Amino acid sequence: MKNVAIIIILLQSFQGINAQNIFTKTQEFLVTKKIMDQGKEYPSYVLNLIHAEKENNISTLILEDTELFEDVFITTLENPGLEGVSKVVKLEIEYLACCAHVEAYYYMIKEDHTIVKLPKLKNVYCENSDTDLQYIFPNQEYGIQGNILETQTFYNENATAIKYVNLKQRFIWNNDIFQNSKTTIAITGIN
Repeated sequence: MKNVAIIIILLQSFQGINAQNIFTKTQEFLVTKKIMDQGKEYPSYVLNLIHAEKENNISTLILEDTELFEDVFITTLENPGLEGVSKVVKLEIEYLACCAHVEAYYYMIKEDHTIVKLPKLKNVYCENSDTDLQYIFPNQEYGIQGNILETQTFYNENATAIKYVNLKQRFIWNNDIFQNSKTTIAITGIN
């Protein structure tokens, strides 16, 4: 039980650091959950990410492993600094076992209301976790104009500050995404 409490504290610390990077909690989007087969002990769920007022569907996900399913978090980044993109919605699905497993889905909402989905990122937060994968957009700290950066961020021992950020993959935005290169270079220095 002590390990679960530590994992939850670490996860909240990482989310707090992400909030400093302009992703904020929102009521504009919500998730509806439908249980597929109620006869099973752990039935599958259909999750729909929808715009709360317009009720249009952004994405549909099916959760097969509902035994460990814990929670869903939705945050948004307004004006990410990409031409034609008004906001980015991040949907995180948390599974809790001995460690917290978090799948992060990023959806870019274009000004014409079309959706561009980025590749899913998976993070595992255990008792001594000090790193996570995330996307960094041009208007965020360490962002690069016209680029979406898939990064691996390393934190200090308390997960209260960033030690450094490694660039894993770079996408160039030109009203579409195309993969430019894979790399593992540091884009920040040690604090």
